[in-house]
Amino acid sequence: MIKIELLSDTNFCIESLDLYNRKQDVNKVYRRIDGDFSLVECKYTEDWDLNKKRSVAKQISSDDHITYIALENDKVVGFIGLLKQLSGPYMILDMMQVSSECRGQGIGRRLFEAGKDEARKNGAEALYISACSSEETIAFYRAMGSNLASDPIKEIAEEEPFDLQMICPVRD
Repeated sequence: MIKIELLSDTNFCIESLDLYNRKQDVNKVYRRIDGDFSLVECKYTEDWDLNKKRSVAKQISSDDHITYIALENDKVVGFIGLLKQLSGPYMILDMMQVSSECRGQGIGRRLFEAGKDEARKNGAEALYISACSSEETIAFYRAMGSNLASDPIKEIAEEEPFDLQMICPVRD
């Protein structure tokens, strides 16, 4: 049974992601071609070494973040990290991951819903997502109700030029 919990000192520490499986094999990504986004072949594997896992653990457990974690037998199998500080009407979804062996089980959906609830509680109108441009990642965010941002946050878009800038409304 997978539990979704607010990250705290009692359920998370700097070593909590040491066994986390970030691996993602990417085959196609979205790229802007003649003003429109098209899928193009681009094969690579995304993975994290121990230093990256510890860096991410430190980041999502910092005072700047509100983070929900998915736990299976006290092991972290997913998380969503939101920046506490709103950017205009948006709560920034800073990072979201589900371990490779747990994808396709609804964990991402549950984490994303927790993120939307948190954004609502904090007065945001939408989640702002700088999304990895992989076919699977964009399909997930679209299934969650996200669309391309008509007015991207310039600093975020420039920091990750290949990401797709997306918005997911949190108000009905």
